[in-house]
Order: sequence, then C-alpha cells, then structure tokens
Amino acid sequence: MRAIVIGGNHAGIACANRIREEYPEVEVVIFEKKDEVGFVSQTIPLFLMGAQDIHSQANYAKPDDIRQNGIDLRINTEVIEISAKEKRISYREVGKKLREDMFYDKLVMATGSYPDLPPTGGELGKTLFLLKERKDAEDLNDFVNSADTVGVIGGGLVGVEISRIFAKRGLKVTVIQSNPRLLDKYLDDITAMEVEEQMQGEGIKLLLGTRALDYETIKEKLWRKSKVKIMTTSGETVEVDGVCVSIGFKPNSFLLSGQVKTGDRGAILVDEYMQSSDPDILAVGDCATSRLDLIGKDIYNPHASDAFRQGLIAAINLFERKKEIGMTTGTYKFNMQGFTIASTGITYASAIENGFDADYVHYRNSYIESEDFSTIHLVYERKTHKILGFQVIGTADISSYVQIVSYAIQKGANIEDLEFTDFFFEHGYKNPLGFTKILASLVREKAKSEE
Repeated sequence: MRAIVIGGNHAGIACANRIREEYPEVEVVIFEKKDEVGFVSQTIPLFLMGAQDIHSQANYAKPDDIRQNGIDLRINTEVIEISAKEKRISYREVGKKLREDMFYDKLVMATGSYPDLPPTGGELGKTLFLLKERKDAEDLNDFVNSADTVGVIGGGLVGVEISRIFAKRGLKVTVIQSNPRLLDKYLDDITAMEVEEQMQGEGIKLLLGTRALDYETIKEKLWRKSKVKIMTTSGETVEVDGVCVSIGFKPNSFLLSGQVKTGDRGAILVDEYMQSSDPDILAVGDCATSRLDLIGKDIYNPHASDAFRQGLIAAINLFERKKEIGMTTGTYKFNMQGFTIASTGITYASAIENGFDADYVHYRNSYIESEDFSTIHLVYERKTHKILGFQVIGTADISSYVQIVSYAIQKGANIEDLEFTDFFFEHGYKNPLGFTKILASLVREKAKSEE
C-alpha cells in the first residue's frame, strides 16, 4: 500500500509522520517542489525585526529528519499532473523535462496556497514584494535597507504587522485598505479603531475604504531609483519606492481541477474527516476548506494551526473514518514589538450577519504606573450569554486569554461558566479583577440596562 503526500510544509509533514505512526506498513512518499521542508513563513516578520535568523531558525524540520522516519521524501520535485481515475501522479525534477509516473492507493493533497496578487506594476523582488517564501524575506530586507517609502496593499493581520515593522525601521508607510476598517475579518470596529489609532500614532498613513486602481513604474534613472506610483479610488496618488502586497491567499488546488468538488475560493471541499469527494483523496492545510462550526459553513481559512490539525486527522482517517476534526474557531495571535493582537471565534458583525441574537461588551484596562494597556472585547449570545467571539489587543501580552476562550467556545460555555475559574492573579492593572470577572460583570450590567 502506498500513500502519496503532495506538499512538504506544515500539513504535509504532520500527515506523513502520523501515517508512519498509524500505519507503519504503508509506504509514504512526499513530493515537495522547493529544496526545503518545514519553512515557517511566520519567521519573516521576526527576521525583518532582527529577532530571528531566516537562514538557521526558519525551518523546524530538515529533509534528513523526514527520511529518518522511514518516509520517501523527494525535494526539488514537482507534481505536474494527477489522474484521479487512474490513481496516478506524474512528476519531474525541477528544471528537467523527464517525466515519470507513480501510482497511489491514497493521495493527500497538502499543496498549500499562493499569494493573491492584483494586476500591479513593479518588478517582483525589487519594487513589488510578497510575504510567503524565504526569498521574499531576503528581497524585502534588502529593499528596507535602501528604501525611504513603502506602500502596503491590504490591512489584514499580515499588512498591519509588516507596516509597523517598516515604520519601526524608519520607512514612511502608507497602507491602502479596501475595507473602511483595518482587520475587518478579525476585529469589530471599536477594537479595530484602537489598532488604527496606535498605527497612526507611529506615523503610518492609513487610506481606508480605498482600493488601488492602477500602478505605474517610474523607471530607474542615473540620479534616482525606480519608484511605483499607485492610483487609488479616493483620487489620491501615492508614490513609493516599493509596494508590499498582502491581500490574502488562494488555494493551490488546480492539479485536481474538475476531479473533486471544490468550495469557497476554489479550495478542495472536505468533510470532518478531511475526506474529499474522491474516496481515495484527502486534502489538508491551505488547499482545503475548513468548517467554521459557529456559523455552520465550509470556508477557506488558511491558517497554520489548522494545517497541523488537519494533517494529523487525515492520517488517522487515511483508510477509514475514525476521528472527526475538533471545532474550528479561527484563533490567531500576532505579537508585534510591543503590541499584541489576538482573536478567536466570530466578530459581532459576523454574528449578526449569520442570524445570532448577539451583543458585545468592550473594556480597556490600563496599568497603574505605566502607559501599558489591554483591551478585551467579548461577543456573546444575548439570552444565553454563550460566548461567540473574543478579541484582545494591547501593549501588554494577554493573548493566552484567547486560548482559554477558544476552548470555552468549543465547549459551548457562557461567560458565567468562566467567571469564577481559578486563574492566577495579574497585578499592576487599575482594575485587578481579572478578565473573566470583568466581562461577566459588563454582560450583567448591559442586561440590566435593557430590562
């Protein structure tokens, strides 16, 4: 029996290693187009901040580590065709024409994603930059060392994070975000506005509710570097040394086009066992859908934490449906040089859109003897006080609270279930009650005011 895994990053590695554990008699083959495995793209911001070495600390696995586990790992090898009907893949070494075939009993798609890139001017790696691969990090670092101005297209988590890094490294930064608020997929307006205020205080210019319409490259001359001119829907023209695009990702699912069912944004549609519509093909990570249980929808949600979980679950269910994947709550954390953003569950806007009788409470807790602060934002069901979502931001890192609330959401808990949980005391705040007691009190106060 042979299981082929296409893709050698988080989901693929987790799946292959777990197959060896669950089914030691099965031959496991991984195909990876790049010359490395286990690259952590989250290292890129740390590298740009000078906190981590992209060359020695960005990979948690080496090819030899994988092979020592009895896995046939083939790097620098790209899969160019899949015939689901024949249970066959065709592959070749990168840069070579010779094509070979291999048959499988089970196939796991872990092909990941690629950056969503609007039509732009600029030369990739010189005036146009992405945030996905090791080379992206190296090119961007070289750019920052010589640039004065930069435009960031997209105000999601990556766009916010990279903008603050650029500003801290001395660049004049302009962020162009199509939504009227930053981080609209993760934070409600009242919380997002605090992030916007923080960024503007750091000298970052925000063009919100604005799209980039067109790009014009001003060619390099003897006395000046190439620049990019961005025309926007607001009528404002932004001239910068380079543009960093971070408007999201698309699933790399084209190898199975027309052979399995696809869902949101063209991701491979999978069930709770990571099974596709083909009984011999499973899909995991950024090429597959995730079930956002709170709203009961299969969505495209590229997320490293989910990639690991899905890889492990697919391995367990390789030959039969044994274990369902746990609830997906969409839990994120970005820790950005003295400012933390973390969230789990759904926003108030999403709750209302999906038919919940929802409400929210919001609280900013400052420190007694410093400018540090933490903001907590709870989204809940009005009648039951069931927790639907939770957001924290601030200069103090309280992101561990999000882990607790993620678990509470999975268990269907309400805020009263958490109110008197025995958590350790965090001193220094003007209100020392702790976040669960504060939130429960705010929910009760709001309920009384509405009676």
